[in-house]
Formats: sequence, structure tokens, C-alpha cells
Amino acid sequence: MSDGYNFQQLKAAILALSRATDWEVAKKEWRLVEISEADEPETCLCGHFPIIELCSISNATTGKSVDVGNVCVKRFLGFRSDLIFQSLKRVRADLDRAIGPDATAFFHERQVITDWEYQFQQSTLRKRNLSERQLATRRSINRKVIAAVRRRGLS
Repeated sequence: MSDGYNFQQLKAAILALSRATDWEVAKKEWRLVEISEADEPETCLCGHFPIIELCSISNATTGKSVDVGNVCVKRFLGFRSDLIFQSLKRVRADLDRAIGPDATAFFHERQVITDWEYQFQQSTLRKRNLSERQLATRRSINRKVIAAVRRRGLS
């Protein structure tokens, strides 16, 4: 990793928390379980500081959990958590906007939004002219999603 991200440091920390001793096998033990935002900057396992957008990952084999930055989650797990954080920023700025497909899938998998809300999001994702009732539903879903993102720190 470049730009302040130390891949070897991340790899050593993840291997120490994994049952597997091979990097390619150890990576498969880990899953993204939650995203959160820190009120105060934190340091990633790779040593990068500051990180605000945190991704909690858990090892299915050992049961251990750790927080890393969204850049490391993308590079380590290949999961585009940055797209979820972009969606959150977009709907915080304007509740009338739709959350993206990656955020919709993420929050549906974690049962933040229901099957019906998931289908609604999918069918109205690209629509710009919603009825008043559809707009009210979109705003309601957006509020649920924003509320589900845990804040860490002083707030």
C-alpha cells in the first residue's frame, strides 16, 4: 500500500488475529460486519492516521474483530465500503437522493432495511421525479440508514 498505508503492517496484524498462517487463506476468514464513523480520528491497523470512516471486520474462524479504515477494507477484502460512505454523505446532504446499490445491499443484508424497502430502493434508484408518497418513503429509508451507522467517540 502507498500513501501512508503500510500493507506489511496490516498483513502482520491480520495474520496474528487469524488461524491461518498463509495470507491468501487468512483473508478468506474475514468479513465486513459493520461500518461506523469516528468523532475523533483513529489509527488503522496499517498505521495510517487519521481515519474517520471505520470498517469493523470479524474473523469467522477465531471470532476476533478489529476496526480498519475503508481503504484497507477495499484493498484487503475487495469490498467497496467507500461507495457506502459516499452514499451516506450524499443522503445526509439531501434526503431526497437515493442511496447507492452497494449501500442498499449492505444495509439489507444487515436487516436495517426490509425486503420491501430493498425492492423499493432497487426500483426507484435511478428515478428523479418521484411522487410525494415515494419521496416520503425514500426519506424514511434514508433516515433509517443514517441512524444505523454507529458514531464512535464523544457524541
